[in-house]
Amino acid sequence: MGSTSRSGSARWLAIALTGVLAVGVGVLAIAAYQHANPDLSDLAAEPAPTFDLGVETTEPTPEVTQTAEAIARPEERFFAIGDGAWWRATAGSCGTTEPLLERSTDAGATWTDVTPRYRTIGQIASLDPLAGTEAEMVSAMGEACETQALRTYTQGTYWDSYPDVLPAVRYIDPLDPAVVHIGGGQTVEAPCATPTGLRASGDVVALICDGTAHRWIDATWQPIEVAGATALAATPPSLLIAHTDAACPGLAITEVADSPTLVGCLPEADPAAPLAITRDGEAIRAWSGDTIVEVAAP
Repeated sequence: MGSTSRSGSARWLAIALTGVLAVGVGVLAIAAYQHANPDLSDLAAEPAPTFDLGVETTEPTPEVTQTAEAIARPEERFFAIGDGAWWRATAGSCGTTEPLLERSTDAGATWTDVTPRYRTIGQIASLDPLAGTEAEMVSAMGEACETQALRTYTQGTYWDSYPDVLPAVRYIDPLDPAVVHIGGGQTVEAPCATPTGLRASGDVVALICDGTAHRWIDATWQPIEVAGATALAATPPSLLIAHTDAACPGLAITEVADSPTLVGCLPEADPAAPLAITRDGEAIRAWSGDTIVEVAAP
């Protein structure tokens, strides 16, 4: 009886131990599973990783070319170089804006104001060197803004009117810019309502309309396909054009004879500002801003 009791107790103890071991194994299995498969439901999503392969890429910067702007007629500039003096002027506007005429004998280092105010000058329409140290111009004079050809033989101190010279000079009419005087007493209609920058020498006569140079050839105005023109210089048999071009910062200078040829750059020039150019022997010079500069090679 006692032996049977001990045998039953041992059997129940074995069953109990087996149950405890089973529970322990279950707990360990659950822990192992949780370790291998953590709960990610409470974690915020992380951004996808990026990889730097050591190659930098940048968007290409578009090339920008400044565009020329039409210069108001009173701000137009004239620049002429003679054998013994340099001359420059701003056009002015008769009755509203006084013109300015200056002369230099030291290659543009200093300038002397020689505007003939005593003659009540109102506007300048052309300016050219004459007889070495002298000059001539077409101007609107007096309260009536009468167009006259003036010449000086006293280095700019005094100016006299020469009525017989006026018919031969080429210029845009001071009172009506749509009318162009092309010499021989002849007038023609401009290719636009408000042309600017007319320059003439020999058989070269040209002006600017809406940023395009036009040359008078075979009794008609023929456009020159050079965009963004701001200033001209008549240099027979060719024409010089200052204009905007991607090849030059600031402004480019193109010479047109049989075909356009880029001959120089004005890197500091502002396409929106008044400008005047001229040829000085082999050099091309420009009145840009407050200074006279030589055009640099392209």
